[in-house]
Amino acid sequence: MTNSKLESDALRPPVSTTDFGIFYPVGQLAAAFSRQEDAARVRRDLMTGGFDDADCALYGHEVVKAGAQRNLAAHAGLPRLGWSDDALRVHLEAAAQGASFLLIYAPTDVDAARVMNVIRRVPFVFVHRYRRLTIEELT
Repeated sequence: MTNSKLESDALRPPVSTTDFGIFYPVGQLAAAFSRQEDAARVRRDLMTGGFDDADCALYGHEVVKAGAQRNLAAHAGLPRLGWSDDALRVHLEAAAQGASFLLIYAPTDVDAARVMNVIRRVPFVFVHRYRRLTIEELT
């Protein structure tokens, strides 16, 4: 495993949930970490706590950067009601800085609170919670 490419990247298909074509994984938290080790630790801790591989996907910065660039380019100029494209630009900026990402299935308030208790154990860049009609920035 290298700093720029995670072994799991090859196994992770792109998330297909969208808001008129823009990345929008309803029921999930997208968390960015400056250090790959912190993202891996959170993933490991969540899996120890009962999450499974499919509920807690780890992505390297190159995969997120490429996906965000493709997604934004493919939907440039389309009108938006929410800030899904702005949120994706935040993801792209963090990926350009080398951040690693977790995409965590946490559809309920209880799930999101449980995940945030684990995430807060390490430094993180941001956490976006994708609800049906809004994107929340969690702290």
